[in-house]
Amino acid sequence: MPYIKDLLQSLFIMASMVEARDPYTGGHLWRVSQFSGLLAKKAGLPSDEVARISVGGFLHDLGKIAIPDHILNKTGSLTDLEYEMMKTHPEVGSRLLSGHPLAELVRSAVLSHHETPIGTGYPHALRGNDLPTDARVISICDAFDAMTSTRPYRQAMPITQALNIIQHEKGASLLRRDSQ
Repeated sequence: MPYIKDLLQSLFIMASMVEARDPYTGGHLWRVSQFSGLLAKKAGLPSDEVARISVGGFLHDLGKIAIPDHILNKTGSLTDLEYEMMKTHPEVGSRLLSGHPLAELVRSAVLSHHETPIGTGYPHALRGNDLPTDARVISICDAFDAMTSTRPYRQAMPITQALNIIQHEKGASLLRRDSQ
């Protein structure tokens, strides 16, 4: 069992590299991990899935290590080119996991956390039942934390407002496996 613990620790070390570059990201990764575990548990998922989703929540933004600081910390709107660069972070994160013995436990969380049930997300425009459960859960928690945290380009919104937006626009459809 020490071997598995060491492998998990190496995944957390990878995430801590992202954290070291961006003070906001560190707290964000931890919060998304915690929220994801709570939501997965509330959704009735088995305990091993809850644990896997929690780890995926901590690693979901791994690819942001490759995004230039001037984009990560920009206080205004991103240009189209900057946004295209930002949209590369899921695939970069997936590539960074390549070769890690536990990569498959978290790859879909890292790669698909910006996908949407209606196919407007990235990087692969997945839709409906093609969205992995972990990506669905982490997407909700990522959006909630982003909305309720102050970012360089805007203030945090109240928790009730964020919950209303999620309920109305994404939460219910993301957790249903039959969403279109």
